[in-house]
This record gives sequence, C-alpha cells and structure tokens, in this order.
Amino acid sequence: MNPAIRKKLLWLHTWSGLTVGLVVVFLALTGGGLVLKDALEDTVYRDLHVVPKCTTPRPLDQLAAAAVAAHPAAKLHSVELTAEENASVAVMFTDKDYVYVDPCSAQVLGAMNQYGGFFGTMDWLHRFRFFTDLKLGRTVAGWVNTVFLVLLIVGGLVLWWPRSRQALRSAVKFNPRLPGSARTLSLHKVVGLYTALVMLVLTVTGLPLGLEPVKEAIYSATGYVPPKKPLSKPAAEGAKRIPMEDFWQKTRAAVPDLEWVSLRYPPKPGAAFEAEIIQKGAPHTIAKGYHYADATTGETLKLSSYADDQHLGRKIYLWCIAIHAGMVGGLPYQLLLAVCALGVAVQAYSGLSPYIRRKLRHPAAKSLQVKLVRKTVEAEGICSFEFQDAKGRRLPHFTAGSHIDVRLRGDLVRQYSLCNNPDEGNGYQIAVLRHATSRGGSQAMHDDLRIGDLLEISEPKNHFALDHTARKTLLLAGGIGITPLLAMAEHLAHIGADFELHYCARSVARAAFVGRLAQSVFAQRVVFHYSDGPVEQQLHMAELLRTQPTGAHLYVCGPTGFMERAMATAKELGWPDTQVHREYFVGAQHDASSNAAFSVQLARSGKVIPIAKEKSVVEALVDHGVEIATSCAEGVCGTCLTRVLDGEVEHRDRFLTSEERARNDRFTPCCSRARCGTLVLDL
Repeated sequence: MNPAIRKKLLWLHTWSGLTVGLVVVFLALTGGGLVLKDALEDTVYRDLHVVPKCTTPRPLDQLAAAAVAAHPAAKLHSVELTAEENASVAVMFTDKDYVYVDPCSAQVLGAMNQYGGFFGTMDWLHRFRFFTDLKLGRTVAGWVNTVFLVLLIVGGLVLWWPRSRQALRSAVKFNPRLPGSARTLSLHKVVGLYTALVMLVLTVTGLPLGLEPVKEAIYSATGYVPPKKPLSKPAAEGAKRIPMEDFWQKTRAAVPDLEWVSLRYPPKPGAAFEAEIIQKGAPHTIAKGYHYADATTGETLKLSSYADDQHLGRKIYLWCIAIHAGMVGGLPYQLLLAVCALGVAVQAYSGLSPYIRRKLRHPAAKSLQVKLVRKTVEAEGICSFEFQDAKGRRLPHFTAGSHIDVRLRGDLVRQYSLCNNPDEGNGYQIAVLRHATSRGGSQAMHDDLRIGDLLEISEPKNHFALDHTARKTLLLAGGIGITPLLAMAEHLAHIGADFELHYCARSVARAAFVGRLAQSVFAQRVVFHYSDGPVEQQLHMAELLRTQPTGAHLYVCGPTGFMERAMATAKELGWPDTQVHREYFVGAQHDASSNAAFSVQLARSGKVIPIAKEKSVVEALVDHGVEIATSCAEGVCGTCLTRVLDGEVEHRDRFLTSEERARNDRFTPCCSRARCGTLVLDL
C-alpha cells in the first residue's frame, strides 16, 4: 500500500475508533446483553414466565379481564402464548406493559414493561429509544454501523494485513511476552482478527434495521411491496366483536403446529383480528406467518405461512433481523455473539489505552514564540542570546541542565543548553560557539539574528539533570561546555550545595562568562584552566578526580576529546557509572562503509521495512510513511528515542548510558543500527 494512503487510513481508523468507536462499544455491550434474552429470560424472571403445568387453561377473555383489573390505566393490545404447558400468558397493553397471568387460575403473577428489567433495558438502550425521535435514533445507529463497517472493520483489516509470512505468524497469535503498549496492541490485532468476521456480519445485517434507504433498496431490488392488512367487513348494526378465545381457537385449528403466537385486538373500528404466528421448525424466531379474521364474524380474511407466502425481499429483511439479533442457531450462536460483544470492548480498550499512554508519555511538544532581547559577544567566537516571551508572558520554568530546541531558517533545528540561573528571571539565555565547519546552526545564530527577531523554540527539556542526593558535585567544563554547567553552578549556589566548577579553555579570550563567574557569589568555587597559561594552572584531571569524596557526582560537558578523557579517567579511578554524567554537543563519527543492511518490524502493524546500508532507520521509516520526531539527527538529544521489543542494537548514540545500552530496550533510530537481521520496534 502507498505509505501516504496507509498513513491517512491509519489516521481515519484511529479517530473513528476514538469517536464512533465509543458508540460501537455501547451498541456491542447492550447487544451482547440482549442477545441472551431467549436463553435466560425464563430463568431470570421465572416468577413471571413459569407456572405449574396447565392442561385446561381458562378462556383468554377471562385471563385478559384479570390483567385489565390489575392494569386499568391502558388499553389492551395483544395476548402472547407459547405451546409450552408451563408457560404463563402475557397480556400486553398499549403502554408497552406486560401483565403475566397463570392460564389455569387466572392469577396475576406480576407486570413488566417491554423495556423494563435487564433485557428490556438493554433493548431500550440498544435501539436508542432514549431519543425523543425514535426514527432519528435508528438513523444514528445506522450511520454508526456504516462508519464501523468501513473505517473500523474493513480499514482495520487492511491495516492488519501482513506483508510477509513472518509478519503473518506474529499477527495471528497474541504474544503476552511483549512489554507494555506492544502487548496491548498485539491483543488489539488478534482479538480484532478473530472477531472481525462476526462483527462484519452483524454490521451488514444491522444496516437495513437502522437505515431506511437500505431496507427500501432490498425491497426495490426484489420487487417486494408490503401488502396492506385486510379489513373487517362492515358490521351489521348492533353486531359485537367476537371473543378473543374464538379467534384463538380458529387460529390454533388453522395452524396446529404453532410454537408461539401473538393475538392482537383490533386497534380501531373496521380493523381485523391479527395473529403473528411462529410454527415449529421455523428457520428463526422471527419467521412469522399471519392469520387475519373478521372482528365480528370470525371469518378468516387471510392466512399465510412464512415458508410459502413470504416474499423474498421480506425474507431477506427478516433474516437480517434474525442474524443480527441472535435469533438463529440457538444458544451456541448467541454465546458467540456475546463473546464477540466483549471482544469489541477489549478492542476499544486495547486500541485506546496505548494511544492515551503514548500521549501521556510523549505529550506533543509545545512550541513557544520568543523575542531576542539581547545578543552579547561573550568571548572569541561565542555569542550569548537572551529571549523573552513574544507576548510578554512568563516562560515555563526550567531546571539546571535543560536545553531548548531552536527552530532557525527553513527546517533547521538545533539544541542549545540554557545557561542562566533557573531560580531567577523570566527569560532564557543560551550561548553559541561559531563553528568553522558549521552545518548551518551556529552560522545562522551568529549572522542572521537581530535584536527584536521572533523565533520558535520548544519548551525546556532536561536530559542532563542534577542529582540532588550527591554528597558533592564536581562540574567539569571544556570551552562552550560551560553553558549547562553555569546554570548548574548558579542553582547549586542558590540551594547551598557543596560543589566546585573547573572551567577549561584555550585562553582567556576563548572563555565565555569569565566576568560573570568572577563576580558571582560562588567565585571562590571556580577554578580556571587555560591551555596557554602556566603549567601549574592547567588541569590535572586524574589528581582532581582522585581527591573527590565518596558519593561525589561528576558532570562533564565540552569537546568530545575532553569529555572522553574525563570519563575514561573516572572509570580508571573506579567512579561508578551512575555518578558520572555527561552531555555531548555533537554525535560520534562512524565509518558508513561498515554499515550492513537490516530490517525493522513495526510491532503495531507487523509491517517490515528494509534499511539500506546508506540510510538511517529514521530516513527509511519516513520513506514508508512513518514519521518519528527528530532533532539533532546525531544521537545526542534523545528526541527520537524508540523502544526496542526484539533484536540486538548497535548503539551509535551519545545519549544513552552504558547501563541503558546494556538493557537493549531503547535506541536512537537517527544514527544507531542493528547487529541482527531484524529489530522489532514499538511503533
């Protein structure tokens, strides 16, 4: 599939799930509760439905009279009976209330509304009868069904469709060993696969029930025209309506193998008695035949059976109702529908949960618009830049060691450490060294920016935070590496912590913020080391690190060679890795000729993407329509950090610690690669 099309389909699938999907869950759960009605109703409401065996029931008119006496507020509508000898007689009134009567004793057993009790409530909810306009409720349900069919079921299957045999094996089997969101998404795909066919059938058969045009299209395509009900002949003056018992006996004689019958009273003058009949052996419990009789003479006006007289168009519509409502196949099919209804709820959870967790874990980066209010030359080749909110509002608080992403011309984004005191002021200050081999960032900062210019930056992020449990903090800066350590020194002095700052530079002219450091309240804790100065002034790193107390933490930032020397010395002297912190400004250099091709598999879709020797994982993903947030593209900032679910990583970043690399559960796709054939990513 074209990556752009796949991306749009995934977006539609996700957002239809987050909106219409919630209504689908509602329909599924209420439908799942309703579908077991036939199997459980006699058990749940045994006191209303089951009576002692009755071989000589009383006339229906006597039973109806007992029901009317118990429920005088509404008119009689119909009487429902079954062929079972231990079943009560249900007398229905025009307000949808059923009064249940013992056919032998005429004792009233109780009453319940058609939409009362558990199953009735499920029916009321499922049909959207809480809408004032019942037709509108059906239409809403119909359109929800349509969106569910197209975007969730069909769209989900298209997105699920594996691209290889390896992906197929992982797509059809739930993997409980996957961590976190990947496990949940594996559940989402597998449950979706195994419930898709049933849900597809239910959705298609539900369309003519909710959307009148679909029903009319079925009737039109088959040439079915709903027949008019026959009317009673004009009654002679003074003629009375025949008893319901007479109509019942005529119906039973005409259809001796009936299983269930609803005998309806004529609703208005001129109307006939009407019986809805289900015969034994009917294909489903809505396969109805009809018997109409004259209200005064009892003469049969029309008798039709489902098998012989129902039109094809009507049968198709009734089969849709039967399949959708679980009226075929008995208890096994009803249980299948109930399980699939629970599957829809699992689908909603397993689809929604990773999305929410991902949003909470990786909230969308908020952009800030700031104005450059001061630009100062701090040293040879180094300028500082001070920003304030463009609208004069207070900028978000930051902690020592934080950095911001600065968006420059075009799509150029660079990270710069904040070097002002995080405990004072309402602006951000950064310092930038102009590199002779600039890739555009430092050059743009030095040459293009003018006082009053507006820029877009990110909120502060901190991957180089202070550990406040340290017994002592040793700050070791090299050149422009002073920027994050300056903010740390300001903060440590503010809270009264024990620390010292060693600042190494080629010369005084190349050292930034010398005056600020010399005039600070912690000036006595600062030691300057210049390469062109006296030998005794130069840094003796091994001696410095050896003399630090147990429990001290080292923070080092500066040129790559300077940092690697400091960390190697600390390791030789036995400093624990957890007490050595570093932040690189540039990524490590690797010989691209040693690159090997490999593949990445996206756990959420099963899609396998080849990674060519000359391309990074990020570049290959973008080519296939999968975008990952990136910034430095060198494995320094951690913006693109991605979870690894399977496979061995060849780490090429300078962001993860040695312990984090050893866990082999995260990597930076902008620069790192694989030591194996396939990496499985939490994407």
